[in-house]
Amino acid sequence: MMKAKAMWQRFVFILAAPCLASAQGALSGPSIGLFFDSHAQGLRRIWGIPGSAIASENLDLGFSVANATFSSAQDYALVTAGDGSVNLVRLSETGFAVQPIPALPAAPDRFIVSPSGQAAAVAYGASITILTGLPDSVDHVEEIDASMLPGAPAAIAISDDGAVLLASVPDNAETFASGGVFVFHRGDNGPRLITANVASDLSFLPASHDALVTDESRNSVTLLADVGGDASAKWVFMDERLPAPSMAKPSLDGQRILVGSTNNSLIALLDRDGGNPVIVSCACSPDRAGALNNLDYQVTDPARGLLWILDLSQDPQFFFVPISEASVASTGASQ
Repeated sequence: MMKAKAMWQRFVFILAAPCLASAQGALSGPSIGLFFDSHAQGLRRIWGIPGSAIASENLDLGFSVANATFSSAQDYALVTAGDGSVNLVRLSETGFAVQPIPALPAAPDRFIVSPSGQAAAVAYGASITILTGLPDSVDHVEEIDASMLPGAPAAIAISDDGAVLLASVPDNAETFASGGVFVFHRGDNGPRLITANVASDLSFLPASHDALVTDESRNSVTLLADVGGDASAKWVFMDERLPAPSMAKPSLDGQRILVGSTNNSLIALLDRDGGNPVIVSCACSPDRAGALNNLDYQVTDPARGLLWILDLSQDPQFFFVPISEASVASTGASQ
């Protein structure tokens, strides 16, 4: 522990100049990826290497950020500004560009980006807007009327081509409405129930209509093939070492599946066919698996001053990135 701390302290001085460059809007130097910091109300870069990294100041977008979701390749982020307006922030190694999306109403509830980032679903209560052709276009817009569902979706997933959307609706004891997983397929008249089991998480595989359905109550993750068609089960993952899985996400290349449990502080790594599970323990509660690059995945929110990351470069292992109070205070003050 002391050795790791000393390494981190040395890295702070090495990375001081790049952090200043990030605050001025430049994206350059050794980094792991970017993340959204709700406390600092901004997008921040992680400077360094796994095991020896630190968060930068906010990128200077010209406004505070109320919410943001990155594409898996981190070539863009969908961002809600402090005033509720929706923007697409294009990201590259040399800089960034902010593009307003006037086709979208203000203050969406959430963004859901497809596995390869080519499409996104933007939820507004009983309405869902689908964007396709991302990030090159923000004008290809379709509307879905989610009011036909028996309740508000708890989980949503969108395929890369934007043609298929999944929504998981919990049971409603007050109205006696039964929930389950529903599919909207482009050209259909309305949603179709594909399983009566309520999903805690939904995710498509890249460039596919095959989807992962996580059922926390049944301790399972199921891969359904062609959810817009027959929605047949290809495999089911259940492991007593990982009870109550709360999320399942494909890796950036689609060759591995990351299954997490917030209740058990564990992540299982599966092959694409659902086999050969490797269980990795974390001193955290993993609630996501957002790609930072080809090998590193953000698995927690940085709300408590630490951002936990899973590194797959060699033996899978977790490391944390410190989010200093001083940095959060200074970035939060800048608008």
